[in-house]
Amino acid sequence: MSVFTQRFDRVVIVGGSIAGSLAAAAAAPYFREVLVLDRDQFPTTPQQRNGVPQGAHFHALLAAGRNAMDELLPGFSEQMLEMGAADLDSTADVMRLDRLGWSPRFETPLHFLMASRPLIEFVIRDRAGAIDNVTFRAGVDVVGLLGDNGAVTGVRLAGDGVDELVADLVIDASGRRAKTPEWLAALGYSAAPETLVNAHWGYASTFLRVPENWEPGFKALACVPFGEGALTPESAQRAMAMWVVEGERRWVLTVQGSAGDYPPRQVDELKAFVASIGAPELSDALQAVEFPEKIALWRDTTNRLRDFAGHGDRPENFFSIGDAWAAFNPVYGQGMTSAALQARTLAQELAEHAASGVDSLKGLADRFYGRTSELVSFCWSSSTALDYRLPGVEVTVDGEPQEVQAGSADFSDRLAAWASLDRDRYVKYRETTQLLRSNEWLQDPVVVDEIKQNWDELGQLVKVR
Repeated sequence: MSVFTQRFDRVVIVGGSIAGSLAAAAAAPYFREVLVLDRDQFPTTPQQRNGVPQGAHFHALLAAGRNAMDELLPGFSEQMLEMGAADLDSTADVMRLDRLGWSPRFETPLHFLMASRPLIEFVIRDRAGAIDNVTFRAGVDVVGLLGDNGAVTGVRLAGDGVDELVADLVIDASGRRAKTPEWLAALGYSAAPETLVNAHWGYASTFLRVPENWEPGFKALACVPFGEGALTPESAQRAMAMWVVEGERRWVLTVQGSAGDYPPRQVDELKAFVASIGAPELSDALQAVEFPEKIALWRDTTNRLRDFAGHGDRPENFFSIGDAWAAFNPVYGQGMTSAALQARTLAQELAEHAASGVDSLKGLADRFYGRTSELVSFCWSSSTALDYRLPGVEVTVDGEPQEVQAGSADFSDRLAAWASLDRDRYVKYRETTQLLRSNEWLQDPVVVDEIKQNWDELGQLVKVR
């Protein structure tokens, strides 16, 4: 890890989950003290904790997120694999069913990790906590910010008396329920515009026990909602995913329903919900496994964007990261990777800042938001575009309901069909969905023209086959 002779004194990070732990690793070379505060208690082993209720459900760590975590926390992948995570080929090991049917399967170098959320979070926090100047303090409730002369100067903590903690920089990584607008309002700042997109998704998840020496022909099985062209009327908004995680003969299952069509908690009813999708492969997989643990439900899936990047009325020496800035519908698997890429960008920005010899953090928040806003915008656009296709989606801006225009999927469906017809471009397409590659190549006039020229033929592929 690079060390500079000139460091700032203290950075306080609010929230010790994935985004906060990665931000701590990014900031560590440039501050004398990195203090991560969380109201929850951290387990000493990989296990579910109260502060992460969504941890019981499936989590997808995209390839770009894995790479960023390895850069910020060298040895991350090795420790994950040592503790039981699975390394999967994103095409050969995955059976994926969508509006084009079953996706092509062949070997590629495009690999990603499969593991439970508790293991991912534990390894990240374990490696971040091993950095000499990083300290995690659990059971600490941050209730506000300190400010002076246009800058945040620390945080206020809950307690009987006045408990204040000064800092050169404060980073809010407190997640979906972040109190950032209230904290900034108390310092006299106006609220950043806030957009909510809710397609009313719900999850039912559990960990499975699979038969000994089970060889189903895949390590991950996934089906997304079909919408129009669904195999059965009931399955238009339904989906499921199951894949190997750490632990002997242990897999995770998450069944999903959108547009308020929520999956049930009882095992037999859950199997019937999956069977209604109409793909025998999904039902066959569930008939072969055991359900030894309870089924957990989750419905907090609203996309929420607070436009801090475009809002000029904010203080220096403070910014939000991860879900505290932009929370995406978790069904699309972008949250952890977006947080990791934001943290890596923070590390790059701090390195440039330190190398310049500037003795102030003024402008850091502007530069951080400026360098990460394109990533956040891409994730937001792709997540909400898919949710806009679902019936009953609700959109509000600053609490005001917005008229929703149903989005057309005609071009994006044909784009996916075009990519599936050639191995090289299909790998590039998967690299794009794994956030390893910019989507600019998909907007190339040559690509667009080819799709338009073959519009009807590609349209014939957009159906279950």
